[in-house]
Amino acid sequence: MAFSRLSFAASLVVFSSLIISSVAYYGDEANPENGKLIPVAVEGVIMCKSGDKSYPIQGATARVTCVKTDVYGEEIVPVSMMSSKTDAKGYFFATLFPSQLREGRMVTKCKVFLHKSPLADCDFPTNVNKGVKGQPLSKYRILEDKSFKLYWAGSFFFTSEPTYY
Repeated sequence: MAFSRLSFAASLVVFSSLIISSVAYYGDEANPENGKLIPVAVEGVIMCKSGDKSYPIQGATARVTCVKTDVYGEEIVPVSMMSSKTDAKGYFFATLFPSQLREGRMVTKCKVFLHKSPLADCDFPTNVNKGVKGQPLSKYRILEDKSFKLYWAGSFFFTSEPTYY
């Protein structure tokens, strides 16, 4: 009986530490060569799904929303930034520079959402890859020249038919 309580307590401690460590902060990694904070960038693709076909949308936008924290790590306000308009291949890119935040402040809990499609016949957002509910940022790579910490948001889709969630 005592052993099972001890096992339960140990499991609870391990599980709690996993939850605490899973909260990611963005824009807090420094370039080891010069000590400057590395800007965060988000990339993805926006497509139109019409029947069985999909094609890229040029001129669509995505929105990146995060929660800004103070110097003590307390959440203070949500912040949003818009991506650039997608190119002919549906590719979008958004950046957050550490200089946009006050000293000691960071952002956390960032998610990417579909924002706007320029196509009147393909302007209903879908929740494929959480385009409506928000795709959390998790997979990233630091570019070789250490100019960005680049997150891949994935592919998002608009459609011609409304979808209700």
